Amino acid sequence: MKSVPQVIRCAVVGATSVRVKFSDGFAGTLDLLPALRGRVFAALKRAEKFREVAVQDGTLVWPGGADICPSVLRYWCELGRVCSQEELDAHFSVAASAEMVGMVAESPVKCGKPR
Repeated sequence: MKSVPQVIRCAVVGATSVRVKFSDGFAGTLDLLPALRGRVFAALKRAEKFREVAVQDGTLVWPGGADICPSVLRYWCELGRVCSQEELDAHFSVAASAEMVGMVAESPVKCGKPR
């Protein structure tokens, strides 16, 4: 299984924007405002609360329980934007399917002809 690069560094570069660096060397800058919806994330729309971001166990976290999964954050950084939940679901279901196909293709199990 392919490992997800973890966030190793984060800097706030705008009211709701961050520059992140991942464990594999990839770095990206992202405005997270479109992702700041719902009860847990609503307070982060205020710059002073957003600046409380930290990196913990490879993930962006804020006081109050908000966090962003590193695989989602990485995908958004690769896109250069926060995308819809539907787009995320489609991306990760395709990625999971492709990974399963690769696992089967690399499997040492040999198939023989039925006798």
